[in-house]
This record gives sequence, C-alpha cells and structure tokens, in this order.
Amino acid sequence: MRRVASVSLVILCVLVSAAPALAQARDWPTERPPQPLAARDIKFPPYEIQTLSNGLQVVVVLHHEQPAVTMRLLIRAGTSSDPKDKLGLAHLSASLLDQGVKSMSAQEMNDAVDFIGGAMGAGAGTDLTFCNMVVMKDSFDAGLRMLSDMARYPAFAPAEIERQRQQMLSGLQVSAEDPGYIANAVFDRLVYGFHPYGMPENGTPQTIASITRDDVVAFHLRHFAPNNAILAIVGDVTAEESFAAARKIFGDWQKRDLPTQTFIDPPDPTRRVIVVNKPDAVQTEVRVGHLGISRTHPDYMAVNLAIRILGGEGSNRLHQVLRTERGLTYGAQANMDTLKQTGDFQAETNTRSEATGEVLRLIVDEFWRLQRERVSDRELDGAKAYLSGSFPLTIETPEAIAMQVVNALFYGLPLEQLQNFRERVNAVTVDDIQRVAKALLRPDRLSVVLVGNAKAFAGQLGGVGFGSFETVELAELDLTAANFKRGIRADADGAGRADLAGGAGVAQRSQRVAGPARLRYSVQTQQAPLASRPSQDARPDDAAKATALLDRAIAAKGGLEKLRSIKTIVATQTLSNSGAQTETVNYIEYPDHFRIEAAGTVQGFDGAQAWARDQNGMVHELPTSREALASLRRDVIALLVAAKDRKLTTRLLPDVRDAAGRTTHTLEVSARDLNPIVLYIDPQTSLITKQAFGADGPAFTLVTEEFSDYRPVDGVQIAFKATRQVGDRAVQRTVSDVKINTPLEPALFKRPAS
Repeated sequence: MRRVASVSLVILCVLVSAAPALAQARDWPTERPPQPLAARDIKFPPYEIQTLSNGLQVVVVLHHEQPAVTMRLLIRAGTSSDPKDKLGLAHLSASLLDQGVKSMSAQEMNDAVDFIGGAMGAGAGTDLTFCNMVVMKDSFDAGLRMLSDMARYPAFAPAEIERQRQQMLSGLQVSAEDPGYIANAVFDRLVYGFHPYGMPENGTPQTIASITRDDVVAFHLRHFAPNNAILAIVGDVTAEESFAAARKIFGDWQKRDLPTQTFIDPPDPTRRVIVVNKPDAVQTEVRVGHLGISRTHPDYMAVNLAIRILGGEGSNRLHQVLRTERGLTYGAQANMDTLKQTGDFQAETNTRSEATGEVLRLIVDEFWRLQRERVSDRELDGAKAYLSGSFPLTIETPEAIAMQVVNALFYGLPLEQLQNFRERVNAVTVDDIQRVAKALLRPDRLSVVLVGNAKAFAGQLGGVGFGSFETVELAELDLTAANFKRGIRADADGAGRADLAGGAGVAQRSQRVAGPARLRYSVQTQQAPLASRPSQDARPDDAAKATALLDRAIAAKGGLEKLRSIKTIVATQTLSNSGAQTETVNYIEYPDHFRIEAAGTVQGFDGAQAWARDQNGMVHELPTSREALASLRRDVIALLVAAKDRKLTTRLLPDVRDAAGRTTHTLEVSARDLNPIVLYIDPQTSLITKQAFGADGPAFTLVTEEFSDYRPVDGVQIAFKATRQVGDRAVQRTVSDVKINTPLEPALFKRPAS
C-alpha cells in the first residue's frame, strides 16, 4: 500500500539571528586598495612531440634561459594499481628507483649524479609513478642514460628494500597520531569507498610488512614499459638532439602487453558522518565534501573557479565566514582533487572542540549558498585574477614546465590548453559558476569527518542537523574495514560480523530527554548505517543475495504482478501526535500525484508543484515539491517495483540484531537523485518492518518508519499501524479503511482556486 501519511509535507523554517556587532567609530579617511597591475603577457615555450616505434611518447620543450635540462619520465601506474593485500607497493617500488641500479649501487649512483652537478628523484602518486633527472646542458646524454637506468634496470637490493620499508613504517607510526592526516585518510575512504582512490596510499603496517622483493619486481615488470610511459625533456636543447638521444637511449626498450585494470565504481555521494575519537585532542579536524569530477571533465575550469570561490585563493568564502567574521579558526579552505577516473570536493579546517558544531553548520551552509545563490562578479573576478596571475609561476623553470607538460599528456589534454590558459579562465561567467554548482554540488549528501575529542563536541551535532553519526576510537581505526573499526570479519553467509572490538554499524546519537534537568545522554543502537559501504570481504554473490532478498519482500507484499497493477490508493486513517488525533483521507495516483484531506485543510501534489489550502480557503504554493516527489518514491510499493525494474540501485547490508538477539535482514535502495533508504526485512515473513532514510534539506534529518499489523487488502499486505519518527517527534498512524484502484478524477490533484 502507498502509506499516504508518509507523504505529509513539513515546511521547515530556519530562523537565523545575527548578534549585533560593536564597532569603534573611525574618523580617519578610508579608501579602496589599488587595482592590481595588468597581467603581463606570457607565452608557453615552443614544443614538439614524437612517439617512438616502441610506443614511448616523447615531448621536447625548448627553454634556453638557463644552461640546464630537466628530464621527467612518467609511468601510467601508481598507488591505485596496488593489489588490495599489498597496499603501499607502488610507493615502496618508486622509493627504490633512485636507490641503485643493476650497474651501480645506491652510493655509486649518488656519487655519479653529484659529479655532474645534477639531481635525481622518484616517487609515486595516485595514478602514476615518476623519475626525475636535472643536469647541466653538457651532461644531457649522461643524465638521460641514468634516467633510463632508474626506470628500466632498478636493482631492488634487499638491503634497500628493508631500509625503505622501515622508513615507511616509521612514517605511518607518526601519521597515526596526526589528526590532519587521519582526517584526510578517513575522508578519502568515506568518499571513494573501496575504490582504489579510497584505500591508504602508503599502505598499512600489515600490508607493508607483507611486501616481498618478488612483489616489487612483479609490479615493475607489469607496469614499466615504453608504451605505458611519457618522457618530457625540457631545457637548453634542440628538438633534433633530444629526439635523437631518446631514440638512442630508450629505443631498445621492448614494448609489452599491458595489464587491463578494472576498478569498482566509487559509491554515489551519501550523507555519512564519521567521528574519530582522540580524547587528548584540544581541537577538531573537520573535513566536509563528496565525490567530484575527473581532470578531463568538460566543466573543469568552471568547477575549479567555483571551488576557489568557496574556499580557495582569490575569494574564499569559508575563510571569510569562519576566520574573519566569527574567529572560529586560523584558516579554512576548499580543495578540488581531479584524478584519472574521478575526484572529490573537500572543505577543511580545524577549530577548538567547543566550536565544532557551529563550524560544521557554517561549512554546510556555504555549500548550500554556493549552489542556491549567484556569486558576485567581484568574487569571480578575484578567483580569476589569482588563477591567471599565478599561472606564470607554474612555467618559470624547466622542472615546472616538465610537470605541466607530462600532466597534460597523461590526462590526454591538448597541450594547446597550456598556451590559452588565461583565455579559458577569463571565459568563465557567473552563469557558468551557478550552472556547475547546481549540477555537481550535493550539499544534501556531504560526507563529514571529525577528528578530535568526541566527548567535547558530540552533543553539539544533533543541534546542527547531524544527530546520526558513527564514532570510532582512534586505537580501533581501520581504513580497510567497512565500518572503519578493527575486528570485523566475514561469516559464512558473507555478512560482516563484529568481534569484541565493537558492533558493525554502531551509531551514536545524542538525544534530549524530557525531565527537570533536561539531561543529555548517549544511546547506542545497532543498525545498518544509512551510508554503509560494502566490505572488501563481501563475496561475489552479494548481488545475487540482494536480488533474492528483494524478490522475497516483493512476494510477501503481494507479488510483482499485483504490485504493478496498483494505480490508485485511497486510505482513511487516524494520526496521533502527543495525544492529539487527526482524521485524514489520503489519495494517491501513481506515479506522482497525491492529496491529503485533514481537519478542513488540504495538501496536494500535481506532479510538479506542491500546494496547500488552509481552513480559510486560501491556497498557497509550497516550497517542498522535491521532498514531496521523494516521499512518493520512498513508498514501499514504489520502492519495491522500482528496485525490481533496476531504476534504483539495490545493495545488501549486514544483518542487524536487536537487544533481544532477534536478527533482521537489511537492504539498501538508492539512486543519484534519491537518498539511500535502508529496508529492514523480517526473516520469517519477509515483510518490511522498518525503513530509514535521510530527508532532503539544508539540515540532515534522519527519518524512520516502523510498520506492523499487516492485513491483506485485495491481495496486497497492508500495514494498518505505523510509527514515523522525525528527530524527537513521533507520529502514530492507524488505518481504518483502504481502497485499491478506485477511479479518481484528475482535478482532485490540481491546485484549486482560492
């Protein structure tokens, strides 16, 4: 049945009062700062590109201001290519490239580079590994040959492997106590899920300890090939001598078949709050954001400027609000990571513990404001001025030019974009900013990470719209676990279970209870979190299990054919709230019309606009049309049919147990334009006993509905009793009559005249 009570509309009015600011009278003259100087003309140096017969892509950039040459070799494989049980392999392998080759030890290699006055280095990023060599012009051939040896013939000496391993382990030990590092790592896992971008790039103590020399050699053999590489030569050389040297030194590098890499998709943005408890912390690290765009997105420049207005150089609303106006932090910023496959948007700051809730609310408000309000010309001009004005600094030296060139080639971008950078920046308009903000920002689905003393700020979160959150003790933090806690294993049925470390999906909510002292206390409930992620230990047949559970729920409700046949529902019911009772008659016409009649008032939705008629006959449009349509889609019958038709994504979640030890199956359904809904399914009857979801709006609200007293009506199981919980408010519904497929007049749902 369509439970029409669940479609009732609530208009939330947020009243914001600003404290008056006291300002000293100023009797001295003031004036605006001087206008910036006109940007000086810049030209990207001339360049040429060739691809050798073995597939090596070579780009030469002519830069004759200094008698030096920078060579940068990039391999299209980085930490995202690490096997899940060998996290840290790419970083360990890259750290060894400049620590000895087959013809020279690490010490001999360093001495050789020092002798020619050069410098070398190597490292790994998310999608790539690189080797660098910088030499004077007269040592060009020698430097290029050493670069070739680094990439093609690394020694991977056992002693060097152990030395680098110990350095990585020591680094992890230090990072484990750094709140900023922890916040960033948890944020990545929260946003990217178990996609490789979300896994710890530097590995874990367990995975690093497990890496052998054979693993390092295999990684090198698998990914280091000329047809998987880009070579940039930048400096005081000619194109002819550069290409000739590249062919001579790299020409015998054998082309190989490359491995096919397939990654799971990162999860859609989902509202989830992780609190990492560090009791000795006196301030809170705050990270807020969600999945973003890849580097090749057609709106990259407009999005870049939008995020800079939110929290970057040249504008920075976050810093203005949090630092300048409120004095809540020393600084705040927003960043945009754009990687090969996707990216993320992230706002970050830190603040004293007692201000955590206020800071979080203000950050979320700024996400909403950027999406809902047009930015000013002055803000956009400031962001443009910084971006175009700082660009010359990125191509001042051969090293910087090499970086720009190989990045462009790596992402498949035309090098012409480096020449017309300023033109592309200045072409972005205020309309472009508003368009991309509306299309790509999801302030209703922000992932939030808070690292600090949870006891000092957890009680604030409910008051700013984040009453549902998960708490993880720092000592128990595990970035490879579905619920971020150590001690989760997979049972025979593939569902995650908790060891003694804690329950899977335990959420802590701070609630107010009635009483003389208005005491605040913490309640722990064992439930599947709204934004739970699949465990990396989940078996491949989880999708089949989810489908089977969905099919059982459909059969218990009345069967797919019967559910599809339902066109209208008319229900008479009584709503009870704090002792008051209201009789309502509810009409639904699938898929997008409803009408609620109660105590002389009427609310309706015509598929596009929500409206209401009060007791005086006045008719008003309601600003809740999006939530009205979402409410219709959240109806159990609509959910089951849409999930079966694959219009919604279905995902199996771990079973949950109540205090009495009773087990309930859980299933999540979601879509890009619908917040995830968790369905709780009785193992014996396969009927849905509860659903939980986050309502849309600037402040996240957890809504739960519990169903009971199922009775058959025309072959469909209808819950004649239900309780809807929104925050601290509960409404009970008792159905007295239900009619299915009663013909309804179209005018019933249209907005009436006043």
